Amino acid sequence: MADLTIGTTIIVSKGSLTANLYASNVTATMSQAGLKTTVYTLSSTSVSLSTANLSSVGVAQFWNISGDTNATVLVSAVSGASVVGFAAPRPGEPALMRLPSGINFQATGHTAAILRVDITEG
Repeated sequence: MADLTIGTTIIVSKGSLTANLYASNVTATMSQAGLKTTVYTLSSTSVSLSTANLSSVGVAQFWNISGDTNATVLVSAVSGASVVGFAAPRPGEPALMRLPSGINFQATGHTAAILRVDITEG
């Protein structure tokens, strides 16, 4: 039985374009009972996103909790010298995804950017 059930809805409406996109019953079974929440104040210098004390990474939410409209954020995966951005939530926006294991993560942003990161275990 799943420990987490996640759902999202996206409503698109502009002119004659309307669409409802949704995902429901996305599940995760936490093999451990861990949740790591960290808040990072960002700058143009990358900061490592910690997964310390988690035996394995699971579902993560990256939330740009900045109020400044200029406070951009870029979340990246790091493998050796390669850095690949995969999420760029605007101020007030969350980004939710399942993380792969064995990868390091980092974030950069505008000097007013504040990023909240919640990662489940397993």
